[in-house]
Parts: sequence; structure tokens; C-alpha cells
Amino acid sequence: MSELADFVLSALRQAGGIVDPPAFGLYDVLLPEEVARRWQVPAYQRLSFGADIGEASPGAKADLAADTGTEEVTSVGYGHRLVETLMEEVRAEPACMRVFINSVRTNKRGLFLLARQALSFPNAHLSEVPQQGEVVALCHYLRFHFKAALITDEKREQLISVVMDAQTGLAVPELAQIERLARLEEELSPDSHLPAAVLWSPGHTPLSRPVLDGLLERATGAALHELAVPLEALRRRAARYLELDRARLNEYYDDIARDLKRRLDRAGDVPQDRPQRRAVLEDKLAATKAEREAKLADVEAKYRPRVELELINLEVIHQHKVLLPVHVGNRSARVERVVVWDPLLHRLEPLACDVCGQAATRLMLCSGGHLAHEDCLLPEQCVDCKRLYCRLCAGQMSRCAVCERPVCVPSLNRCGECGRATCREHMGQCHTSTGLPARPSPILAPKPPQEEPPTPSPVLPPPSETKVKEQPASPRGKEKGRRADKPIPGTAVPRVMKPPARVIPSKIAVYTASDTPVVDAFVLTQGAKQVAVRSWDWTDQGILVTCRCEKGYGCPADRTVLDPADPAGIEAQIRTQIEDLRREYGIPIRRVLYHAVVHGVLRQVPRLMLPGEWKTMRG
Repeated sequence: MSELADFVLSALRQAGGIVDPPAFGLYDVLLPEEVARRWQVPAYQRLSFGADIGEASPGAKADLAADTGTEEVTSVGYGHRLVETLMEEVRAEPACMRVFINSVRTNKRGLFLLARQALSFPNAHLSEVPQQGEVVALCHYLRFHFKAALITDEKREQLISVVMDAQTGLAVPELAQIERLARLEEELSPDSHLPAAVLWSPGHTPLSRPVLDGLLERATGAALHELAVPLEALRRRAARYLELDRARLNEYYDDIARDLKRRLDRAGDVPQDRPQRRAVLEDKLAATKAEREAKLADVEAKYRPRVELELINLEVIHQHKVLLPVHVGNRSARVERVVVWDPLLHRLEPLACDVCGQAATRLMLCSGGHLAHEDCLLPEQCVDCKRLYCRLCAGQMSRCAVCERPVCVPSLNRCGECGRATCREHMGQCHTSTGLPARPSPILAPKPPQEEPPTPSPVLPPPSETKVKEQPASPRGKEKGRRADKPIPGTAVPRVMKPPARVIPSKIAVYTASDTPVVDAFVLTQGAKQVAVRSWDWTDQGILVTCRCEKGYGCPADRTVLDPADPAGIEAQIRTQIEDLRREYGIPIRRVLYHAVVHGVLRQVPRLMLPGEWKTMRG
């Protein structure tokens, strides 16, 4: 069958027609009445295609003409009215489709405990939402198919597909795994649930126009990110050819300009032609310079790499998932998020950074109520209340008018006289220097701790004016006239505060992440109450150590950077760090428990198991 016959017959079947081949090269077609009326063709037709008839032998053609009568057969070819009608029909309807992933197991329990193990919040804690548990909802994937054109002096085209999660607005990198595991069906199962809410665009349905426009914009960015490698190779090639063409053009026009200048120098040999000849040569030299600049600009535009993306079609994939609302909070902020369990990929989906929109399993909670990467936070924190803000809350940070240190807006102390704002330390110093703020020396340098001056001894009257009765020394060196612990009359009695109940740590739980080079160690009590959290995170500067413990900002291990060992000793280096933490809190060796992701499931393991990323990132 030819390509034309395949296209025509497929379009007729899609329109609801019945196609039956009674003989070689012939096709009986019965169309619905409304379709035949819209296309202005008979409802019953007998079609033939020139290539199929031509392939038959002369005897078969004679038998075919005798049996059917060739006068009733419509020969269809390129340019036929039926072909043109079908092409317009197909072009008017986009080639989008909707499929469903049914038969997934959604009876997932213990999702909160799994979320506490998979998600990390160094400055916040995860808690359950009261009176809310796991729910099953219908979620959506949108697969965008683009035709990408990489253009410089030549044009390279390729097809690229990007899958977006409509609920979170994140790109899904597991496209091949979804296609391998999913069984796509054309109808939704009868036990379907309500659609899940769109987390990144509240108030809109998953397939509404604003959501589709926003996902298209994000999918375009994801497609450009995937094209970064071939685009960089194309940019290097274009830069090399641009340099060659520039050198060729400069050499060509340098020769012309050199020749014109030489002729211009010899123009004074003939006195009668001197003015006219010099003017003509100067005009040619100026025209050569302008032509050189125009040619160089054309060459730069020719080799300037650019990308053109054209959306071909869209595929909507429906799948049921398990959702659980949780709270993430600390002393200054508290937000509600939804953790999602994917029963097809058997994984807990990462959360999205509110600043950059990228997926992450380790996020910080800023005081403005945003979950963000550590790189998306402002580099400075408030000197008074130690609040952290992300780049979305840049307007919440200001500076002291005296020392110019960062102070958040809630902690500013605004003067009623001059209107300037200061930190707590420099209140009242905003207009003490001839109406201007006083400038401490040096600026931004914290005051060193000063020793308290010794308490002066009371001035006693001369011996002649006092009557002191000598008392014999007691065996313990105390006075007999008054007890040592009895307060002196007329003096204030210091208030004795009751010491808080001591928290005794009993074990350490160590978790290694499977997708990021992070090791978290939780110091817990017997009742699983968190005492301290120490993390080792691989960064470009080295292994960053962060600690949240009872010492607060005075912890010597917090915000320190370790020089990573070689691949063979990196695991021993982390074990040494965990051993130091164990000795610091006096926990037995047998109470150090290690956990790691084994075959996609978080399990307890007998020793520290670092992913291979720890041993390859140093090179």
C-alpha cells in the first residue's frame, strides 16, 4: 500500500467510516451521513489508488473490470478533491491525545515517616496536619513534543519531548522509565478519584488555559536546558568559522585600502588633476570602510547561533497518586505543603523550590514562608533576630543607619526624631553626630567581649572609729556570729531558677541520600525526640558541615568546610566525623544506626554506605 492510500484510508476510518477491500487495489468505503454531507461526497464509494492498480497484472485488471465495472471506481491521487478535503480536516484538528495509567496500587501507608526520611529541612521540622491523612487523587502529566531548529550558517532540526507534572509544575526526567512501566489505556478506570489541585497555580484546574500556558513556558525552558550541549557544540563551530571569515574579509579589504592609500599618496604627481583625483580616491576609501563594516556585520549575523522551538502536539497522561498534607515550620514561619507518592515509580516526589522552581529534597524555610535552596537565600541574616530570608523576600532586609549591618524590617528600630532606622545595639545613635549617624570604628566589626571590671570593695571607716569584737576561728574557717549562706539584711536576694529537665540522647540515626551527596545524622532520645542534627554536604568548596544543636550559633562544627579525602578514604572520613559526634554526646557504638536506599527502598544497613557520587565528584 502506498503512503497516499495509507493516509486516506486511515483518515476515513478515524472519521467513522468502514473500509473493506473486496479485490486487489479496490476499497469499498461507507461513511456516516453527517461526514459525507460535510465533505460533499457520496456516503458509499469504491476507491482505487493509481499505484495499487498499476501493480496488478493485465489479466487481473481485466477480471477486475469485468467483475466490478471500472466506471464506478473513483481513482484517487495527489490533488484529488477528497485528498485535499482530508488534508484540511487533519490540519484543522491538532494531533493531541489523552491516555490513562490505570491499575496502580494506591494503598500506601506510613507516608509521613517516609517523608521525614526522604526530605531534609536543616532549619525547620516536618509535622503532620491535624485530622488529615493520605488521600488518592488523579494527577496529570503533560508531554510536550517540540521541533527544535538549531540555526547558524546551517539549520539542524530534531525532535525533543519534555514531560511536565501539572500539579507541581516541574519537569519529570523519568520519561523512559514511565514509558517502560506504564500501561497506557484510552479510557479511565471506573473507580477514578477527583483531580488533584495545582500546587504552583492555586485556583485553576489542571487543564485550564492559564495552567497550560504556564506549563508551556516551563517546558520551553526545560527543552532549552536539554539542548544546551548540542547548542554549545554548535556555538564553538560557529565561532571557529566566524573567525575564519573575519580574517578572510579583513585581509581582502586591507589589500583594497592599502592600494587606495598608495594611489592617494601618488595623486600629487600631476598638479592639474590633484583635487579631483584625491576626492575620488577618498570617496572610494570611505566606501571601502563602510562596505567592510557591513560585511562583518552580515557575517556575525550569519554565524550567530539561535534556537527555534515549534510545538507539534501535546499528550495528556492521567495517573492516580497518593497525597499527604504536611507542615514545615520553625520559630518564625510555618507553611503547608503536599508530599506525593508515585505508585508507578515507587518513589516520593521531591518538593519544589519557591524561588527557582527546581526540584529538591533538601530545602531551607525562610522567615517569609518560602521553601528555598540554600543558594536561593540571601547571603546575610538579621544581626538581631537571626532571621533568614530568600531572594523573594529581599524587601524584608534593610541596614542599620549607624553600622550598616543587615537588619530585617521587623527588628528595625525607627527613630521618632530623624526617621532613621537602626539595629538594637545602636538605638539613639542615629543623629548624635551633628544630626548625622555616628560611625563606629571599625564599621561592621562586632565588639570584642570585655571583661567585667572587678567589684570595688566597700570603704570601711578607720579602725579607731569601729568596734570589732574578735571572734575565735571556727574549725571550718567560718564566722560563728552569722551563717555563711544567710543573706545580709538590706540586700537583694538573688532568685534561684530551677534548671530545666535534662535531655539524654540515646541513639544516632544516619541517613544517606540516593540522589544528592548529603549525609544526615540525627541525635535522638529514647522517645525519638530530636536533640541535634548534623549534616555533611558536598559543595564546590569542599564538604560543608552544618549543625543544629543545643549550642545554637556557638556550635564549633556548624558552617565549617572540610577538605575531602581521596575516593578511597572519603567513606572513612565521614565515619570519623560520625564517631566524633557519637563521642560528643556519649552514645554507645551499638546505638549508631545507618540507613540507605537499597533497590529504591530505604532500609537499615549494618554500616555507612555512601553512593558512588561521593567517590566520583572529586575528579
